[in-house]
Amino acid sequence: MIVTVVVGVTLLLGGYLLIQWVEATLVNDVQTRNNAALSSMARVLNGGQLPSELLLNEADLERQLTSGGVSELNEVLGSTFFYIDGSALDSSGVAKLDEQGRLLLFGRSLLPPDEGEGYIESSRTLVSDRGDLVLHAVTPRVDVKRSVNALSGALLVVLPALVFAAGGMAWVVAGRTLAPVSAMSRRVRELSATNLDARVPVPPSHDEIAQLANTMNQMLERLQRSADVQRQFVSDASHELRSPVASIRAQLETALRYPEDVDWPQVATVVLAEDERLDHLVGNLLAMARLEEGRFGRRTEVDLEDLVVPQARRFTDVATDLSEVSAGRVWGNAGELTSVVRNLTDNAVRHADSEVCFSLQEAGPWVVLKVCDDGSGVDPSDRQRIFERFARLEEGRTRDSGGAGLGLALSRRIVEHHGGHLHVEDSPTGGACFVVSLPSAHWSPEGEDAPARTGASA
Repeated sequence: MIVTVVVGVTLLLGGYLLIQWVEATLVNDVQTRNNAALSSMARVLNGGQLPSELLLNEADLERQLTSGGVSELNEVLGSTFFYIDGSALDSSGVAKLDEQGRLLLFGRSLLPPDEGEGYIESSRTLVSDRGDLVLHAVTPRVDVKRSVNALSGALLVVLPALVFAAGGMAWVVAGRTLAPVSAMSRRVRELSATNLDARVPVPPSHDEIAQLANTMNQMLERLQRSADVQRQFVSDASHELRSPVASIRAQLETALRYPEDVDWPQVATVVLAEDERLDHLVGNLLAMARLEEGRFGRRTEVDLEDLVVPQARRFTDVATDLSEVSAGRVWGNAGELTSVVRNLTDNAVRHADSEVCFSLQEAGPWVVLKVCDDGSGVDPSDRQRIFERFARLEEGRTRDSGGAGLGLALSRRIVEHHGGHLHVEDSPTGGACFVVSLPSAHWSPEGEDAPARTGASA
């Protein structure tokens, strides 16, 4: 509709301007032709000095004009009338004068009626021995109007046809152009959480519609990956939660079945251990969910030494070395950073043979925390995989007594959100050494690089 209206108004305005231009051109052509004829006639009449004898004899005047080489007369006599008027005309001496005292030339007796359209007039002044005379050329505008009306009639037929043709073509082109959009809309309406692997059709036009289809497919691919990760996360979380719950149930069912033969303090100890494992896992799951939603805690200035020492002293079955721990102040959330230190400490104690070493030092704009054990270490090929959610190495699966494979992933996410880095390298004592680099509260981290990492990059 918009195309039809715009084309219609444009063609209507263009048609009107065309008619006006054609009419003005035709009138100008007639005036130019008449002026040329009058100029030639004035030259023939003795350079502007008209002998009085010619005025006394109309036939001699016309013969003088036609025999003087006035070629323009042959072009205009069919539609143009010539006459002479002026005070020098004497009705007693001139042969034929009309009622208004004009001498009509070339055998004409009356001017044609204007039919309401008027005339196109041109004139030249002649000088005779009787006085000044005026030579007139008069052409009715009816012929010009007839040509203009013919053009107008043709435009009345052609312009509506052009308008409808433009509207129809716009309808067809828009329909063909938007057909891929309709196909994409149908496909998107068919999508649900169960078939995110479907993709919208991409037209072969390589235009903006094709770019839109490619963008939508990329978005669907990201949604599919996110949904797959979420489903895997839920599946892994369910599996990890089922293990301590099943252990608690087995312990209690066995104890209730043989109450006289059960060491109830021992049962309570096992149930409390599984409950602690379950509480730790649920806490990590909730923390990971908050991080995924972008909900982070309020930040203040935190001394990592105040977090490391209490976590290291929770364990008595392995030796802990805190000799290289000094003050290291960072800007962050104390609860989230406590979770990082606790997860790294639990992981080190779980895999250590006899000792866990802690180091906390300021290195330029960074505060570097190292948690090292003397266990079997981490193979370089696995140093990135251990930071994936619910990822556990085979060694950890066989000897693990509570790890769910979520702590390291959560720790890296928290550290990176604080503008730092977490990676693993070889420990000086032969095991694995987890290195946390956080921006110092007294330095700006912009433009600085983290300390060099050995083993594998974070």
